[in-house]
Amino acid sequence: MFYYGSGESSDPSLISLFQNRSFFWRNAAALATSWRNRRTTPGGFVTGPGWIRRTPIQAIGTLPQIVNLHWVARWLDLPSFFNSLPDGLPVVWSVHDLIPITGGCHYPGECDHFTRQCGNCPQQKWPHPWDATRRFFRTKERLYSGINLHFVGNSEWTTAQIRRSGLAKHAKSIRTIHLGIDPLQYTPIGKNVARKALGISENKFVIGFASVDFNERRKGAEILIESLKALPASEIALLVLGAGKRLNNIPNFETIYFGSVGSARLQSLYYSALDVFVMPSRIETFGLVALEAMACETPTVSYTAGGLADVVADGETGLLEHEIGSVDGLVRMLTWMWKHPTERAAMGIAARQRVIEKFSDSLMARRYMDLYHELIPTEKSFLIDSKAAI
Repeated sequence: MFYYGSGESSDPSLISLFQNRSFFWRNAAALATSWRNRRTTPGGFVTGPGWIRRTPIQAIGTLPQIVNLHWVARWLDLPSFFNSLPDGLPVVWSVHDLIPITGGCHYPGECDHFTRQCGNCPQQKWPHPWDATRRFFRTKERLYSGINLHFVGNSEWTTAQIRRSGLAKHAKSIRTIHLGIDPLQYTPIGKNVARKALGISENKFVIGFASVDFNERRKGAEILIESLKALPASEIALLVLGAGKRLNNIPNFETIYFGSVGSARLQSLYYSALDVFVMPSRIETFGLVALEAMACETPTVSYTAGGLADVVADGETGLLEHEIGSVDGLVRMLTWMWKHPTERAAMGIAARQRVIEKFSDSLMARRYMDLYHELIPTEKSFLIDSKAAI
């Protein structure tokens, strides 16, 4: 069974759990989030293990034989959930950002306090040795020490961060299972067909960029904008996918915003229209959108930031720059892609093949099933995530 915390789904196997549907709980959740956000610095993001109401596993109904947690922050109350688990019940926690192994920050940046016990957190407005992150860390220590916990990183980088954490000693096992996508849903469309459908000139070099929040520094939008200044504006088109405020100070390029697109078919149209997809993130635990672009035969350029080093094969399915945040490095990669259309097309074909061979959803599912069978000789398990796949 798959339980989720927000969103809607018509699939009867996806079950809403602990949603804040009533007026009271929606406002209580908003107040709790606002109160906690006031304690963080601008751009900081710290989430504690507790939530506004208790969420014991017994509320689910029939108890599972394995629990697989995904992203459960701000809807699953970890103290009441973990304290309600039957002794020995295996808990697999798939780590998508670093909340499970820190004092609550999603991305520590240069801070290594999570390798010990947190505290003096640079993402807190008033950091001190016993700030909220230290308390959150100690709560997790107490909870983790009493359960049959197994961490799964979504990339080799994520798994390395798990092993660095002071909380890793409480895990019974730690391993990597890469994320995967359905290559039949993300599939290439003829480039000229895609561009005609989107009203884009066939003769331009088309660059793609995507982000949930264009102003999030971690995503590197300002690096891309600075890099674009070195390219001839009359020959370039920029296609932007995502929500939030529009990018500022873009050079005089043809720029098209697509907003949020939930359909894999429509996303495939977007990715297929590109010559290159750019992911200038300073850090990513994995880099799923790069995988989607690659499945549509579009090569990716990025930094060797976190999990992107797993996804992109440098010189084969795209280009990687080791100096993270380098404008010159990004300009160099974009210029090479622009000047080498034959090699670029070959990279796109190799990119899709890499997705099929190493990053398919069926391969990911098989690896999880192997893990479940290792932990208990049955397939019965519960997946718990914050959002339904819609």
